[in-house]
Amino acid sequence: MKLERVMGIEPTSRFRPSDPPFYWGKVHNNTSLTSKTLALLLAPMASVHKRSRSRYFQAAFRDHQGRLIMRSTKVTDRAKALTITLEWERLAKNADELVEAQVLKVISGLMERVGSEAIRTPSTRDFLHEWIRGKELHRSESTAIRYRSVVEKFLKHLGRKATRPLTSVAPKDVQSFLELRLEEGCAPSTLSVDGKALRGAFNHAMKQGLLPNNPADAVELPARNSVKRGTFTPAEIGILLETAQGEWKDLILIAYYTGARLSDCTRMKWADVDLAAGTLTYAVKKKGGVEQQIPLHELLEARLMSLAGQDEPTEFIMPGMAQKGQGGRHGLSEGFKRIMRKAGLDLQIVQGGGRRKLARRTFHSLRHSFTSALANAGVPEELRMKLTGHSSKNVHRGYTHLELETLRQAIGRIPSVNES
Repeated sequence: MKLERVMGIEPTSRFRPSDPPFYWGKVHNNTSLTSKTLALLLAPMASVHKRSRSRYFQAAFRDHQGRLIMRSTKVTDRAKALTITLEWERLAKNADELVEAQVLKVISGLMERVGSEAIRTPSTRDFLHEWIRGKELHRSESTAIRYRSVVEKFLKHLGRKATRPLTSVAPKDVQSFLELRLEEGCAPSTLSVDGKALRGAFNHAMKQGLLPNNPADAVELPARNSVKRGTFTPAEIGILLETAQGEWKDLILIAYYTGARLSDCTRMKWADVDLAAGTLTYAVKKKGGVEQQIPLHELLEARLMSLAGQDEPTEFIMPGMAQKGQGGRHGLSEGFKRIMRKAGLDLQIVQGGGRRKLARRTFHSLRHSFTSALANAGVPEELRMKLTGHSSKNVHRGYTHLELETLRQAIGRIPSVNES
């Protein structure tokens, strides 16, 4: 049997002289191919056609191995359908050479040409940096610093992959990052924070339509083994106030008698103080600026009255503290520890979940001390939660440290049982 070469046709099977002359008819009959589909099999170029049961145009094209691909274009306009089909064919024929970024760029350009919105394809580095900038505007300084640290470490772990599109991040990338952090000696609580930060970033990407799913969701975070915070007795608070100098005295007083966090204490202004009503109303930065009002303790009220009238209402109560950061070697947190050491108070250093040693008593312990002092004075839990701004009882109970004498008095209230 003599075969003639036909330009543009790429048969998927090779003819053999022993084949009967009705070869193509037999293939046609055995596979139940229609004449239209058989024509498509032999077609050298991409084409579009309609199926009887669909209003969309169907694309037909070949990939780089000559295989026929047929799929719906999901458009009803023939010109747009043909544009989509030709681009699909170009991608398919170069599939072994293109990288993901090139594919996304082609698809984005295609969507623009057919009148759709272009695909956003930021790199992992660009997206995470943009996400961090948003956190710096709406979160506390310490939280923003913590998140930035996680992001930079994760990008360093990705290496060159950080410059690839965000969609290239896989669960194995997050998993290997957390495993590396564990090998470095990080505590489970630290790994939990790292994982939750990345999960939050990728959730934000999903909401923007940049990711189909969250790669961090497939990673199991380690159980947290937090170090229990210590508290200060009233006598120790007195020692701290005697040791502290300048605005540190005011900062310690405000923190102990309001239970406010360090970042909220340093940002308080005279406009927040109502000496006539005996209240202090401040914005809780951690909760998006929600206002928290608290009555002034007589000692704190007396201190504020002695300072009142020195500054404008828009001025900070402690302008020097407002300009300082919390973290770092020269931040306020370390500054408070230096005051503790100078006062001879124990920081209660313990071994963390990893290699690091942690202090059970820090500036945040003043907030724990505030809550615990209320509990030991018999203030009901509902009022304590109102004063501290806790919405969860479980969280609030983690801040409540009852003294042994208070617990002993509670046990003593159990009625005695007369022995028979």
